[in-house]
Formats: sequence, structure tokens, C-alpha cells
Amino acid sequence: MKFLEMSELVRQHHEHMGQTEIRKLLNRAINDFCVKTKIVETSFVFTIDTTNHDERWIWLDEDIIDIERVEIDNFVIPRLIGMPVKRDFT
Repeated sequence: MKFLEMSELVRQHHEHMGQTEIRKLLNRAINDFCVKTKIVETSFVFTIDTTNHDERWIWLDEDIIDIERVEIDNFVIPRLIGMPVKRDFT
């Protein structure tokens, strides 16, 4: 179903809604669907300061939903299992 068809279908059931409101709500529904199904995949590349070898935490972009894997210099970093220890926060 194309976007215009979806818009017309919504308009049939909600005659009071304007075209802009329908478009915004359909776009939000599409985005929610993509997030829940993980249908959209994107790669992020970060530059890390390698002079501080004790650095264990990296602040990520708020658009990142899920992390599948982390690689540093072609080496896959294993997932943290459990809670981090207190020394990691200092």
C-alpha cells in the first residue's frame, strides 16, 4: 500500500483530520514499526582517543536503538554480561 492510499484510508475514517496531521501520524507509525522490528540498520563509526587505555565508556548518539556488535581494530569486543563493577565509573 502506498503512502497516498494509506492517507486516503485514514481520511475515510477520520474526516476531521487534515492532510498534514495524517502525514505526521503515518510517518510516526512507520518509524515505530521500523524500530520495533529492527528493519532499519545503520552503522556508526566512532573515533576513540587511544591515549587513555583505561577508558571503558563511550557516550553514544541518542538515535542508536540497539548495538549488535562492537569492533576495535577489527577485534570484536564481547558483550558485558551482568552489572559493571564500581571501578568502571571512576
